[in-house]
Amino acid sequence: MNNQKLLPVGLIGLGSMGSYVAREIFNGKVPGIRLVGVADIKTPALDLLQELQSHSVPLVKSFEKLADFPIKLVIECATQGVVRECAHFFIERGINLLIMSVGALVQGSFLADLADQAEKKGVYIYIPSGAVGAIDALQAAKLCGLDEVSLTTRKPPRSLGKIDGVNLKELREPRVLFEGPATEAVVKFPQNVNVAATISLAGLGPDKTLVQVVADPEIDQNIHEVRARGSFGSLEIRLANHPNPDNPKTSLLACLSVVSLLRRIQGTVQIGG
Repeated sequence: MNNQKLLPVGLIGLGSMGSYVAREIFNGKVPGIRLVGVADIKTPALDLLQELQSHSVPLVKSFEKLADFPIKLVIECATQGVVRECAHFFIERGINLLIMSVGALVQGSFLADLADQAEKKGVYIYIPSGAVGAIDALQAAKLCGLDEVSLTTRKPPRSLGKIDGVNLKELREPRVLFEGPATEAVVKFPQNVNVAATISLAGLGPDKTLVQVVADPEIDQNIHEVRARGSFGSLEIRLANHPNPDNPKTSLLACLSVVSLLRRIQGTVQIGG
């Protein structure tokens, strides 16, 4: 495809997810997309740095520098804090934004303010489904009324590290670490429960979406169970996701969801939604 017809994108964050997305673009797995710049305060692994150089993709140390490139879309694969710092910056400049650290969007009026700014600027905010399913179903069910939405997330202790000073790697049986609304879950587990934020945005909202987080030494996958009830009927879905080999805190499906959304953005056939 002619480079002039490709959508020029920038990428923030070269951790396990950002690296995965970059390599999928380089390998031609995301037709219609051209990576023109990457921002990360850390220097990536040598092999990835060489890949960036071989594709003539410059690496900059601040997200503001990405605005110097002719990008139409920024892909955020960093942290909730980075989202809060950069989102208004790019939208104000008419640049579309794909947000992976969804937890940032369920705190206060941040998302409402972003949506208002995006509407005025004529740009789009994209939110991938992440490591969970049923997003389309929840959005559709909400049209006729949802009464209850809950998420139970079970993770191997190694993917959670230390919580409240307790080394979870020493657990010998499952332990409930948290029960409460999504609003609180995304603060307590900022790198682990973006799925809670996504489900809450699709359904009842962060204050009414009930979340339980369980550390389970008997599993080696990230398991998410979504339940919903309302005028539409009821819904139950269970996903047992393999973790990203480079980072056990992230499900491989979450990385794939970014690639899938990028393909939809440029695709002529849209399925779902």
